[in-house]
Amino acid sequence: MKQPHILIVVVVFLLMNCARGDAQSQNFRAATSSSYIERGNEWYAKGEFVKAESDFTLAIATDPSQAGAYYNRAVTRYRLGKLAESLADFDHALQRNPRLIQAYIDRGGVRYAQGDFDGSISDCNKALELNPKLALAWGNRGLARGGKGDHTGALTDFDRAVKLDSRRAEIYGNRGVARFRLKDYDGAISDQTRALKLKPNFAEAYSDRGAARQFKGDTEGALTDYQRAIELNPRFADVWYNRATWWQRKQDWARAEADFTHYLTLKPQHADAYCSRGIMRLRQIRADEADQDFDRCLELNPKLRHSLERMIAETKQPFVTKP
Repeated sequence: MKQPHILIVVVVFLLMNCARGDAQSQNFRAATSSSYIERGNEWYAKGEFVKAESDFTLAIATDPSQAGAYYNRAVTRYRLGKLAESLADFDHALQRNPRLIQAYIDRGGVRYAQGDFDGSISDCNKALELNPKLALAWGNRGLARGGKGDHTGALTDFDRAVKLDSRRAEIYGNRGVARFRLKDYDGAISDQTRALKLKPNFAEAYSDRGAARQFKGDTEGALTDYQRAIELNPRFADVWYNRATWWQRKQDWARAEADFTHYLTLKPQHADAYCSRGIMRLRQIRADEADQDFDRCLELNPKLRHSLERMIAETKQPFVTKP
């Protein structure tokens, strides 16, 4: 059975008035740029990210020397899913203000999201050189270390982050993920429970705690957590995958298929999920539909062919009639 997905949260914060300086001492261009930044901040606070991006762009056009305008547009573009553009804006912000610590942390977050774990670690290291007491820098470096498979190193960084800031639910959640990867399921459950005390509507923590409970053998506790995560955020894809594996263990092929289908509506490019749904359909004697899923799985990831053929053979074995 495929290991349940664990959500990793990248935390990025908007620095509302970064590097603005004293507007009264600036010339007219800088003052006008600052007014655009202020209005952009207001749009950002309302969740109007497209309008915020537009105002930050006007601020940059009016006064390209404003590091804060580039920084704020970078964060806004991250929220809009424009990772490459966000990264370029962080570069511009740091060129104008090399000591802008938050920009190193957040650029590291974008690099993490792009899969550039070494780049993310480098940015976090730079932030920590400037201020070793930044919990978010330790936390983001832990994420990148985990992305590289160094879960022990990640745990060390998350421990440091928790010591510096014991009030942030996401850090406990991420440490719980590291403990899960190290098969410390009790520790993972403890951290996710702590995260939920700090943030009771934290759907990802419920899902992650459910995964740890499932691996520990607490199947009913796992299902309860999965159900709660879905209630809180039905668009959180990974919990549907996790619950599908729960039904799979219970040999409830129809419900497992339904959850894999829901997952694929949210993440249609995930090859493994087509493979898993195909196996569920094969177990329900629906070979044509199963073959369609297997074809899609291999189209997305041809490297899965060997493992898929093995799974199909194992699934078909009980169907073979002995002479």
